[in-house]
Amino acid sequence: MPTWRKCIFRTVGVLNALFAMIGAYWLSGTALWALFRLPPNPQTPYFRTVFAAMTATNLIFIALFLFAAIQLFRLRRSGVFVHAIMSVALIFYSALNGLLWRVGHGIGVSIGAATGVGNMGIVLFEFGFFVPYLYPIVSSAFLLLAGWKMSPAGELAR
Repeated sequence: MPTWRKCIFRTVGVLNALFAMIGAYWLSGTALWALFRLPPNPQTPYFRTVFAAMTATNLIFIALFLFAAIQLFRLRRSGVFVHAIMSVALIFYSALNGLLWRVGHGIGVSIGAATGVGNMGIVLFEFGFFVPYLYPIVSSAFLLLAGWKMSPAGELAR
């Protein structure tokens, strides 16, 4: 495998691992606060339920981005696909999350209130470079370019 491909795989792998570890740390801090210390608010009756669901979703994203990081360190093509799929899923999750703010009966308000603190685990993947979704889009494009001529076994196609 050419050096430039290795560099792309491992750079994205390092960023994924770094973002996942920082996200897990931030998520653990907000989870403890929101689930155990925050008093109930009648204006956001479903906050804890929504927050718990967002926390679980964040943990799934973190675990899969970390799995992609490990595969990218190993220079495996599966890391490219997991990273790209999770990047697309992240964008759809964020869009769906925003759309659900409009749901009535206190659910939308609870979702809106939980969004800021409930997505601390994935915030670096979403806004890591201060431009929304720059990292998932650009990193996936570079990985797909680098992995384009590789065989499924991870070796360069001839």
